Amino acid sequence: MEGDAMFAYSDRDGFPSGESFLALCENLYNTFALRRQNIIANISCTCRACANVADLDLKIIAHYGSFKEIQVGPMRDISGADVILVHRMAKTDVAAGTGIRSYALFSDAAVAAMGIEAAMTPYAEEIEHFGAVSMKVIDLARAWDGFRAARPRAFLEEAEGILTLRHRYPVPPAVLWETVTSPAWKLRWLGMRTVDVDRPEGRIGPGSLYVCAHDDLAFRYHVTDWQPFDYFSTRMIDPVHEGLTVEETYALSATDGGTEFRFTVGPAACSPFHCFIHGRTPCSNSA
Repeated sequence: MEGDAMFAYSDRDGFPSGESFLALCENLYNTFALRRQNIIANISCTCRACANVADLDLKIIAHYGSFKEIQVGPMRDISGADVILVHRMAKTDVAAGTGIRSYALFSDAAVAAMGIEAAMTPYAEEIEHFGAVSMKVIDLARAWDGFRAARPRAFLEEAEGILTLRHRYPVPPAVLWETVTSPAWKLRWLGMRTVDVDRPEGRIGPGSLYVCAHDDLAFRYHVTDWQPFDYFSTRMIDPVHEGLTVEETYALSATDGGTEFRFTVGPAACSPFHCFIHGRTPCSNSA
């Protein structure tokens, strides 16, 4: 803890993928904003601190670089030019330069190391002893607006499926999420030859397409719902039976000491349009 801020660091091996880190930032802000909203709605205290709750906001600063760990008595700390830079980034005037008040600010070095291409607002500022530093900004309030917006869910309850697999893992939901969504990890646990992802908006989400190649078959999974660290759903196109699709939901629930994982597969469905052009009567579970 550093005053009203928290400083955290990780080595590269312990860091999640760039997309998972973006989701962590957005989920952190959503949790903060929801708590702020509840306090405003339920508190009746008129003291200055309580009266100013609506003005509280959260900012996230991220940088990638080198550092040296130092031990001073019982305390462990890190030092180096990159450590100084990330602290200086916290003092930049992003709101005035971009008009974005609630943000996650990434140095270009962080963006490159994370390997992300999501839409970000470019920003640069002169920082003493570092010169012009190029950065990228994510609007966290926009993520909060999306979180609050009501939209239909694509979520299979266990009772709606024809097959459900459950397992408990001794890791947090964010870690398990990375394992089941990252193309590199999917390649390992699915036993595929290749796993590629089409990211229309620069990151995985609704509308993305996983293409998993195994021997002579290519399995295509359209992402239909994407709620990081809670669940995601896909529609798999049957590579053998033309026109058939299968809905799937991967659900994660935090438990004491780990995560409960549920994978549910729905019944196969055919496209009414596909049946029409082939002169067949649509089946009862056409989608």
